[in-house]
Amino acid sequence: MSVQVLLDCFGEIVEGNHYRGFCHISRDELEDGFFVMVYRDADPHAEVLLSEWFPSMQAVNHFVRDQSWVVYWQDKAHPL
Repeated sequence: MSVQVLLDCFGEIVEGNHYRGFCHISRDELEDGFFVMVYRDADPHAEVLLSEWFPSMQAVNHFVRDQSWVVYWQDKAHPL
């Protein structure tokens, strides 16, 4: 995974197990956790390939590490 996870933006999964597409991580304010979504394209209306909820950022990091993902994050301030 890239060095710094960015919330609420898309990151392209360029390496790893099982999934290729665009990862989006957001905070779940109601349950105090995090959603990890993988979309086919960098669009929240694209096909969802994976949807998981995690209780902590540490759990997200463990999941991403286990997937051997390399993610290139982008946001409006730092486009790809």
